[in-house]
Amino acid sequence: MRADNLSVVVEALQKLQPISRSALADATGLTAATITHMVNELEAFNLLVEAPSGERNVGRRPTLLSFNRQRGQLIGVEVSRTRIHAIRSDFSGQALARLDRPFRPTSSVKKGLSTICEAITELIDPALPLLGIGVGIPGPVNSTQGIVIEPPNFGGWRNVPLTSALTERFGVPCWLDDDAKAAAYGERWYGAGRHEETLLYISLRSGVGAGLIVGDRVYRGAHELAGEIGHTTIHVDGPLCECGNRGCLETLVSVPAIMQEARRLGLDAEDPADLHRMAVAGDVLAQNIKDRVYLYLSAGLVNAVNHYDPAVIVLGGQLVRAWPDLTENVARKVKGRSFGYLSKDIRIMESMLDIDASALGAVAIAIHNILRDPAEALPGTSHAEFSVVNS
Repeated sequence: MRADNLSVVVEALQKLQPISRSALADATGLTAATITHMVNELEAFNLLVEAPSGERNVGRRPTLLSFNRQRGQLIGVEVSRTRIHAIRSDFSGQALARLDRPFRPTSSVKKGLSTICEAITELIDPALPLLGIGVGIPGPVNSTQGIVIEPPNFGGWRNVPLTSALTERFGVPCWLDDDAKAAAYGERWYGAGRHEETLLYISLRSGVGAGLIVGDRVYRGAHELAGEIGHTTIHVDGPLCECGNRGCLETLVSVPAIMQEARRLGLDAEDPADLHRMAVAGDVLAQNIKDRVYLYLSAGLVNAVNHYDPAVIVLGGQLVRAWPDLTENVARKVKGRSFGYLSKDIRIMESMLDIDASALGAVAIAIHNILRDPAEALPGTSHAEFSVVNS
């Protein structure tokens, strides 16, 4: 019960801060006594601060609660097949610094882990306590145990205990998730889905990843594969996919699949941005490739809408950045084909966080795990060590 109540309070604070205790009780449906207990627990770890409200009603002005931005720093890391993108943030999720570094997972697991640790070390501010680290990496992963299972095209990375390696190196708790699920979490808390409880994030780059948020939490399914629309069948006689199936969405709309089709047609394009420029200039073959991708992608999203009924679909990744007309074209096709009134209500949006989505999502995962059980996540913290700011 305590954990459930604390989770409810944390999620309300995340959405509504700064907020008074009475408003927090109204928003959560919890009693004033329960709110006081939960707030006191968070304040004991210096995770909240209070400031006077600007309202000048009769009587005493209420104080407003917010997460303590000065409590310490967190590191969020996105590890992809080509680079590491990392963010250092405060406790509210505000990005303070960023780092990009080339990454080659195929060299060796040991070298890859060393590169990740070097990037984190470079980003840490030595003047601030480090509270935790979150990592988003291509799946499949075991998020509970912090294990990278066996991502496609990731060299010898198989059953790698990533979070335990990082905890041993940095001495703080660490959390791991699939990169698309991390991005969904980032968009839910800091981006396009901040006011929604149900969100589907689609990543369009070397693969087609997805993360589904239901009731403010990542929906995983029995094997952490829920929401993987990249491996839903769109063309039953289509190309063979790495997963062993044929005609998966990923074989038709991923960046490698698009560029393979461009080469087959003899187009001199190095990347999707080149194809877009060629299409704008009137190249019929380039435009045909784009139209075909939009057709297949919209079919995949129609299936997702009918299966999951999300309030919003957020599109992100390299292809979205390269084709500025993608979101509008796909949204129009999906709205014309979705089930009944869903076609009118569904919102399809471009990512607000762009390249930061997975890294900021990893930060959000770390923050929420710390807040869920501060005594467990911050075991070295002495309650008396901190003075709570009350104004």
